[in-house]
Amino acid sequence: MEIEKRIRIAREAVSGVVPFFDGHFSKVESHWKRDDTRVTEADFEISKRITSFITSAFPQDDFCSEEDLPLPGEPSRELRSRFAWVLDPIDGTNNFARGIPLCAISLALLENGFPVYGIIYDYAQKAFLEGGKSVPLAKNGVPVEAEESPFNHHSLVSFHFPMKPAELAALAPLMTVNALRCQGSAALNLAYNALGAIDGSVDYNTKIWDIAAAAAMLESAGREIVFCGENRAFPLREVASRMPNLRWVAGTRGFMEKARSFGLI
Repeated sequence: MEIEKRIRIAREAVSGVVPFFDGHFSKVESHWKRDDTRVTEADFEISKRITSFITSAFPQDDFCSEEDLPLPGEPSRELRSRFAWVLDPIDGTNNFARGIPLCAISLALLENGFPVYGIIYDYAQKAFLEGGKSVPLAKNGVPVEAEESPFNHHSLVSFHFPMKPAELAALAPLMTVNALRCQGSAALNLAYNALGAIDGSVDYNTKIWDIAAAAAMLESAGREIVFCGENRAFPLREVASRMPNLRWVAGTRGFMEKARSFGLI
């Protein structure tokens, strides 16, 4: 019951800012943050609106937005409540600012540090994508079941560039065989994976807010995500001004087997 109430509010929060998101697409000035990522005033306004909506409904919950992290020099913000929210007000801000429609609003609900529900507004499809641990994967409220096709040379793989030379070299067996996609949005990369449009995904440079909602959708779809290196996304216990980069591989069983055979995991 507690999760169901939050899912209803999450849907209302995201749908409530869609007219603003759509109306400001490609029409806002942007600048570069100190971490060398692009941001617009639309990012801040959407963050403010969704944060206010959620925290008014559930003041006891923790809330984390990419655009409202502790300032440099401030201590980390501990997440102590049973429920926590993780928001990326615009994932794919580069695309959003330049008029490329592959961008999204991404909102995740975590319970005890793990994602249990995610909702993503996909601007390109004008669609609401959602799913979670006990929530069926759906697109605009219509259930979706991702196909589990064998992984072969017809399978689609998505990456996130730029990459270091050594990383590119390790991916050569995939890059020389499979058709590649680069959405410019980690949220959509993983969401399309969960929906079955993408068979495998590799990313070496994302943050927790980029992938939290889609990680819940992957679980709903029965697909795996494995975090590589020393940084793990979950359980999420605190947020800071500088969050660690996350490296991960995700996809169908066949893709994950292939990734393990190449030493990617």
